[in-house]
Amino acid sequence: MENYIIKTLAYNKQVRVIFVDNTNLVKEICNKDNMNKLLKSTLGKTVSIVCLMSGIVKGQQRISLKVNTSHPKCKIFADADSMGNVRGFLSDQLLNSPLNGTEHVAIEQLIGNKGYIQVIKDLGMNSIFTGITDMPYGNIENDFSHYFNQSEQTPTYIKLNVIIDKNNDISLSRGIFVQLLPGASIHLIDQVKQIISENQIVLTIAESIEIVKDRLLYLFEDSMFMGSDAVQFFCGCSKEMFYGMLFSLSTEELLDSVQKNKQIETVCNICGEKYYFSPLEIRNMLKSY
Repeated sequence: MENYIIKTLAYNKQVRVIFVDNTNLVKEICNKDNMNKLLKSTLGKTVSIVCLMSGIVKGQQRISLKVNTSHPKCKIFADADSMGNVRGFLSDQLLNSPLNGTEHVAIEQLIGNKGYIQVIKDLGMNSIFTGITDMPYGNIENDFSHYFNQSEQTPTYIKLNVIIDKNNDISLSRGIFVQLLPGASIHLIDQVKQIISENQIVLTIAESIEIVKDRLLYLFEDSMFMGSDAVQFFCGCSKEMFYGMLFSLSTEELLDSVQKNKQIETVCNICGEKYYFSPLEIRNMLKSY
């Protein structure tokens, strides 16, 4: 599998450990010329967390993450379903803000002192859970761990590694997600943190899925392999979705395109796919005005 998660249980089924290698997926989402290093890293880490969380949703369930920075309308989005279909993007306001105009902005400046996290779980059957927490640490890993500890009362540890090379391209993206299950001894979370700290190779060296699986089973006591799944980028956009954008244009603009026999180009800001509307399609649309 090109991008994958590995699911294990450890410490006599007291601890859930999920690992992700989503380097190529994060490359596809983040390797764009209109993002500086900070935004690529932050978006990549948010995407990695939703990839990891896809391992704990089932059936038709979906999970959506939103990082709301202290700057108005500057937001980071990621979502996934139980099939490992993942997407992530930045708001237009963030892409066009001064925060994206320099390489000397720190993550703490991006999040600010009013940043907060929203997690929306669509559990199916019209059941939706929404959790909101602040971001006291000013970074993605610790603040999402804080979310689980506070909003879901589940001791959690998240460690991510997104490496960006000198050409501002993603070269590696890996992460690990650890949660204590009901009844687990609270000290186990610190034990797992220490083991990961002493074995950074699992997050820093590109290895095959079999080697990673064996490494995880070796590192943690009483480990059980629970399976592995692919994760992949999937936007889900279509040409039909962009008809609404055409309706946002004035009648004069649409008529001008028809009269000049010019097609209108639309671009999905998530995946970059371009959709074109011919003068005939625009003329037919105008008839419905």
